[in-house]
Amino acid sequence: MTQHATPSQTHFAPTRAEALARIGAFVPRSGTRYAADRNDDPGPPERGATSVLSPYLRRRMVDERALLAAVLDAQGPSRAEKFVQEVCWRTYFKGYLEAHPHVWDGFLEGRDRDRDGLKSGAAKALAQAEEGRTGIEGFDDWARELVETGWLHNHARMWFSSIWIFTLRLPWTLGADFFLRHLVDGDPASNTLSWRWTAGLHTRGKTYLASADNISRHTGGRFRPQGLATRAEALSEPAGPKPRPLPDAQEPGRPDEALLLVTDEDLSPDWLVHGSGRFAGVAIVRGHDVGQGGE
Repeated sequence: MTQHATPSQTHFAPTRAEALARIGAFVPRSGTRYAADRNDDPGPPERGATSVLSPYLRRRMVDERALLAAVLDAQGPSRAEKFVQEVCWRTYFKGYLEAHPHVWDGFLEGRDRDRDGLKSGAAKALAQAEEGRTGIEGFDDWARELVETGWLHNHARMWFSSIWIFTLRLPWTLGADFFLRHLVDGDPASNTLSWRWTAGLHTRGKTYLASADNISRHTGGRFRPQGLATRAEALSEPAGPKPRPLPDAQEPGRPDEALLLVTDEDLSPDWLVHGSGRFAGVAIVRGHDVGQGGE
């Protein structure tokens, strides 16, 4: 059975009012401060310069357009450029996975295959990694922080995935699964493709290598792990099928009336309501009723 972080674990109140309050608090520092300090991870309970809005964007309790409109209005395109880029990465990952569904299917199949194929030594190493008992400074702290709070700084996620793949040499699929089981903002697209990017599978041959110097600099000297891998050789896999064309929402023959289906994957369906035809009815379905897709 998959595990999910609860609001009490994460301190993210699951309400739109909380999301709007966090936007209001973040907008004044979404410009040059964010651009300069976004990679610094001061550790819990501090969240550094990050917006800490990802759990709300994940379920679209607030939508990306409204958030970016508020940031651009306050900061202007130049000062807001870095934050706009980060939000656009999220949108890019969503579109990429929609056009390449075999990537998600491959992750699920690989996760099950890799878990079932673990030998005793690797199974022990996996348990130590998930429980924060590897002896690697920083990595163990992030593993425990993830389980206890349901959240990690984005830079810590990069360091963690790199150490998991290249230092511990554990299957990337099991690391991505570990994140999805605990992250309150765990998103199939962003999470899967970010792990694949670290491993050199998303952008073929381009990997991410965590280093002690980088970790020390961006954690304010809190961590300086020893014994990290000094090389990050890209993983490989057979080429997948060509991208699948996305459906045209205005294709001929679309009915005048339709059923509006609202799930916890998109809690801001107003973009469908405006500019669409009439809806004969609305159905609201909770995520566990329709399946969590491996989350």
